[in-house]
Amino acid sequence: MVEIEKYMTSEVAVAPSTETVSYARNLMLKKKFSRVVVVEGEKPVGIITKKDIARRLGAGSVPWRRRPIDTIALTRVMSKNLVTLSPKASIKKAAELMIKNNISSVILLDGELVAGIVTKTDLLKAYAENYAGIFKNRELMSKNVVTASRHHTVSHLVELMDENNFGRIVVVDGRKPVGIVTSSDLSFADVQDRGRGIKIRRVLYVRKPKQAVRPMYRCIRTFPLAVAEDLMSADLLTAFAEDDAAEAAKSMYKSEISSLPVVSESEDLEGIITKTDIAKGILLG
Repeated sequence: MVEIEKYMTSEVAVAPSTETVSYARNLMLKKKFSRVVVVEGEKPVGIITKKDIARRLGAGSVPWRRRPIDTIALTRVMSKNLVTLSPKASIKKAAELMIKNNISSVILLDGELVAGIVTKTDLLKAYAENYAGIFKNRELMSKNVVTASRHHTVSHLVELMDENNFGRIVVVDGRKPVGIVTSSDLSFADVQDRGRGIKIRRVLYVRKPKQAVRPMYRCIRTFPLAVAEDLMSADLLTAFAEDDAAEAAKSMYKSEISSLPVVSESEDLEGIITKTDIAKGILLG
């Protein structure tokens, strides 16, 4: 049994429950972490991620969401249903909990105290080191890939992400992948990029909800000239469908990316393999 302890991250950003969203945001920026564990005394009572901040401050119409973030309590925004494990638990159990709860990390406890955290990125390393030869990329990859032409507008990419509830679009030239645009690429698009001569106007808006359902996330609409190739990753990494998934996991971990387009021997797009797919490989392996 491969224990989580071997792959967990011991350094965890922690914030008292009496603090504000601004405090957690500054911690994330300072430590370059994407999540903060919220504690009362030394006992964990919640967790807040970058996505939590973006979604919960952009959702609904209650007055507190419009206040400055240095006046919004962490307890209003954090996730309270903590998923925890012992560091001695198996890496397979961590993968199972992440998939079952649709989360990207599990808090590790020594008694009631935080001992560390394990993330889907840690699972990439665990898979690369322990699951070689078990699955090929084609056996784990997702075949449902949302694609766009390099000349599609950024507004169209936003619509595709919104309609399909995907965080990434593979940019193709014919059947060959040439780049990826993620929701983060859209979020941080410059209003004017002098280096590439792109002139756009950026508008943030809250997606209109269906009847009796709250809007869940904030989107970006850009006008009028930016297209996919202006924002897509310049150096695209891909994986062959018949290659070992352990090599894909190793490549993602080393390059600090969350997905790889999967291609045939002729380099035509066949699917995409993500951190979640690798987690499923651990669960099935």
